[in-house]
Amino acid sequence: MLRSLVLCLSFFPLISTAFDWQGHRGARGLYPENTINAMKEALKYPVNTLELDVVISKDNQIVVSHEPWMSEEICLSPKGEAIKNRQVNLYKMSYADIAKYDCGSKSHPRFPRQKMIKESKPLLKDLIKDLVSSGKNFNIEIKSTIEDEKDGFQPEYKKFTDEVISLVKKLLPLNRFSIQSFDWRVLKYLNEKYPDVTLVALRESAFTLDGVITELGFSPDIFSPDYELITAADVASFHEKKIKVIPWTVNTTEAMNKMIAMHVDGIITDYPDLIKDVPASSFTNPVTCKKGYNSFERNCVKIPRHALASEQNPGWVCKYGYSQKRDSCIKIKLPRHAVFAEDGKTWVCKDGYERYRYKCKKK
Repeated sequence: MLRSLVLCLSFFPLISTAFDWQGHRGARGLYPENTINAMKEALKYPVNTLELDVVISKDNQIVVSHEPWMSEEICLSPKGEAIKNRQVNLYKMSYADIAKYDCGSKSHPRFPRQKMIKESKPLLKDLIKDLVSSGKNFNIEIKSTIEDEKDGFQPEYKKFTDEVISLVKKLLPLNRFSIQSFDWRVLKYLNEKYPDVTLVALRESAFTLDGVITELGFSPDIFSPDYELITAADVASFHEKKIKVIPWTVNTTEAMNKMIAMHVDGIITDYPDLIKDVPASSFTNPVTCKKGYNSFERNCVKIPRHALASEQNPGWVCKYGYSQKRDSCIKIKLPRHAVFAEDGKTWVCKDGYERYRYKCKKK
């Protein structure tokens, strides 16, 4: 109930209406992921948001990392030796020891354009402090799973979440960050305890709108699925519920153009340098809406009863004799001996009468 009220009052101020280009793990296709320099690489291009992942160390530090262990795909030991997945548990290490590992010199098998340079996993507080002056937003993923919690790779998910929120709120205003997770336990907890935080529901398997809302128990601010799972009909249905759609990870201009044609609200990409190749005309093509809806800010907005389509926020205006109340148009009660003014929203007393509070009395 509380989150519904917060959403109703703050949906538009909280979430920007601009198309949201997000640099995935900074710019993973170009520079070693989830490092401060990867974020700075992304800033060379027209991104709005820096996307990143966080885990927890033994000494309760919040570390920017996609896994709660050293990945054999990207990391080397302090001596430059190969390691195996899940054998080096970050939750069992101090940050001082974590920082000794090299997670950038190794050639990435899936990102041949990625620069090879020695890099270590940074602390979230250092990353934000270094980049906050950029004016960009931060989309922070809490890397939590039931399995990792059970296997000792992370603290209990509520404690994990509290630690992240406590730090981020000290460093960023609410309109500069969102929290995302595949672990919907985290999102449910955030919804209950921190209803003012913008929440992103990540998804990598099949879904329906009703299924998402039922499983979560509330409507997230943003739904972020694997881009290969999304359709234009899905986007339209989420928009009807005022849920934005920002798919991941879109790494070709062809796929970017396809997503934009579906009227998604943003794109998460490993290659922010490709943004320049997306024609500006992609964003100006008209949105076709079904009957009873109006195209407004590239979304299809439902026109309530007794309203007309409008180019002004929220995409509709109440008819003559009706006034807006939230998402509806309510008939204005006209006092006796009064007529509507030219705007159709206010009234004036007839000749021979004068206004007295909410009535018209004879002069």
